[in-house]
Amino acid sequence: MQNLAENNLLEGLIQGDHKAFEQLYKKEYNVLFAKAMKVLGDAEKAKDAINEVFLQLWERNTFRNVTVSPEAYVLVIIHHKCLRMITTGTKDRTKLKDVPFTNSDEDSDQEPSLEKINRLKLATGKLSENQRIAITKIYWQKLSYKQAAEQMGISVNSFNEHMKRAMQKYRKLFD
Repeated sequence: MQNLAENNLLEGLIQGDHKAFEQLYKKEYNVLFAKAMKVLGDAEKAKDAINEVFLQLWERNTFRNVTVSPEAYVLVIIHHKCLRMITTGTKDRTKLKDVPFTNSDEDSDQEPSLEKINRLKLATGKLSENQRIAITKIYWQKLSYKQAAEQMGISVNSFNEHMKRAMQKYRKLFD
């Protein structure tokens, strides 16, 4: 009986039925949240991860290639998403730790070198407007990717691309 229900759910997901998608979301949310919390240790990041995964699943309709239960598939995806969030966030924030992002001399005990300031200005000048806004929202306003994307009126995937490209430009000058 359980297997039949899983097959019907999977068939609905493959066909893009929003009710099947909603059923999976509601049915698995608590399990996914617990998994994300275990990996990330932050409720907001866990919620972001779950929402980003479901948004990607809906947009890409990846259920066509699923050979296991939808529940198992989503659990594995959320696990990998959380691991990527940890490694990507750590890399990006570690790289920017050394960049002098201060507005006043009070924010830092030591003066940033003129060379670093010039390199930062050069790199920032090469960013598109959306990339500058994305950097500001994440590193100055401390918003989550989802919150920042909503404020900018773009999808989380688009926001991720803006951040990725901005970080690549910064890395070129600071590596």
